[in-house]
Amino acid sequence: MITTVKMTNVICESQNKSWVTFDLCRLRAISRNKTVFNLIFNIHSPARSITLIWQMLKRESGYKPWLGRYTIDYCAFLRKTNHPVMKMFWDEIKDYIDFNHPCPMEGKLTVKGFFWDARNFSLPYPTGDYMLQQTWLFDKKQQFVLKLYFTFNQDLFYDFQH
Repeated sequence: MITTVKMTNVICESQNKSWVTFDLCRLRAISRNKTVFNLIFNIHSPARSITLIWQMLKRESGYKPWLGRYTIDYCAFLRKTNHPVMKMFWDEIKDYIDFNHPCPMEGKLTVKGFFWDARNFSLPYPTGDYMLQQTWLFDKKQQFVLKLYFTFNQDLFYDFQH
């Protein structure tokens, strides 16, 4: 299978700088077809109740909702990873993050050198440009938004021939 995922942009926006600040939020090109994502952010007060609104959007005359919108109790998910859509992304990123421990969350948290390996995709996606948008709420108040843009390319003809 010839499948590639290339992250093209990332945007991190804090809505409450007294609770969350970003030291680093960027992509780094390793080679022509490989970029890695690095993130360092600080949670200044303990976050005991964390909600994640997870949405995938596909670019079709602007970014349109694709694959649903999910509201996830992040603390409960960490105790039991039973959300099927979030689990697909979780399996990709869990080895690159240090905020995979039980709540409360506080202090400096990182994503270091995350590379999205397309060989692990279990579902066929249409080729195109996508945005993964994550809105993080602490105690039911929106704290920050993370937007990760990427291009997905899958050669289905190659798959049928081999």
